[in-house]
Amino acid sequence: MSKKDKIIIVGLVVVLVILAFNMIETVVQLIDYENRKESGNERWFQVENRILQTEEKVNRLEEDIKLWSK
Repeated sequence: MSKKDKIIIVGLVVVLVILAFNMIETVVQLIDYENRKESGNERWFQVENRILQTEEKVNRLEEDIKLWSK
């Protein structure tokens, strides 16, 4: 093997290591994104439930006001 062949092989190994690291990092980022997305969805469900509860309370208060005003 000549010196040129060894340099090419070392270069290819370095490129493969970088590609492998990049692929692993991409998978980790996708997993993190999915976890954050699910967490955000759960938070929006909590907000929606609070809005619905508040609407129910307002409706009850409006009914009470109508009864009192008679």
